[in-house]
Amino acid sequence: MQKIVISGHVPEEYLQPYLGMFQFDMPDTGNREFTSEELRERIVHCDGCLILDSIVDRELLDAAKQLKVIANFGVGINNIDLEYATQKKLPVINTPTQVTEATAEHAAALCIGAMRGIARYDRALRRGIWESPIFSNADTMVEGSILGILGFGRIGRRVCHKLQGFGMEVIYYDKIRAPEEVEKELRVTYRSFDEVLREADCITLHMPFLPENLHIINANALRAMKPGAYFVNTARGKLVDEQALADALREGRIKGAALDVYENEPDILPVLLTLENVTLTPHIASLTKKARHGMCREVFAGIVGVLGGERPYNVVNPQVFEA
Repeated sequence: MQKIVISGHVPEEYLQPYLGMFQFDMPDTGNREFTSEELRERIVHCDGCLILDSIVDRELLDAAKQLKVIANFGVGINNIDLEYATQKKLPVINTPTQVTEATAEHAAALCIGAMRGIARYDRALRRGIWESPIFSNADTMVEGSILGILGFGRIGRRVCHKLQGFGMEVIYYDKIRAPEEVEKELRVTYRSFDEVLREADCITLHMPFLPENLHIINANALRAMKPGAYFVNTARGKLVDEQALADALREGRIKGAALDVYENEPDILPVLLTLENVTLTPHIASLTKKARHGMCREVFAGIVGVLGGERPYNVVNPQVFEA
């Protein structure tokens, strides 16, 4: 029986369909990951490796003497040395489709929650403060506002659909512009990156993290945003200069923000924890039971495919299959 090492604990109900196919080696309890040393020791004689949060570096890959596939439980693969894995002809697979709806829901909820101040009012009530003025400019109507989407892939398009249902007009920027027929079907307008910054009342970020995208939302980008605008990030923390964002929030240059991802997770820039005009969630946008079951099905379909000599659709370095 082929052996799969899993970097963290996965409840048995998620692994049930695969118990007769694989021998699993993973931590016995939840919320614990193997240390890097433990993972190196275990990966030596494994056929596959499923990564939850751990780092896959050169040292780990060199220890994997019979490894045939690396699977990442999520879309982003910046925790894996993809270049070195590709050099070693190791397929890397991910879960590109099964996080889409849950992440888009969370992003849409954060947009609405930020614009309507929901978390701020909740915190005030818990402190015994009844904040209910007759007139206030603290919050912004969602209906009739302009949503700016930076990154118009699977998740960005679903966020578009969901927030159009709340009456938002949608503009977007993507490095690769969508075909004209797609823009018409989705009722969106293409803008340059700078135009989205200037025109949107709420900006939601859905770009992948690539080296050229490091801090793409920086002090200059935040200064270019419409006064009173909101910023939401459910993509990757390293896309945002967190200190610049905190400065813009503290100085009132933008009205509010909502974040699910951070540059140095699980650590959060301390000043962000002190600001009332930012909503924070702990990287849980895809954390629903339905999404997690779907991710397990998708990641194991890829593992089974590779170990069976196939080239699965969710391999991120397909060149390893070339002769």
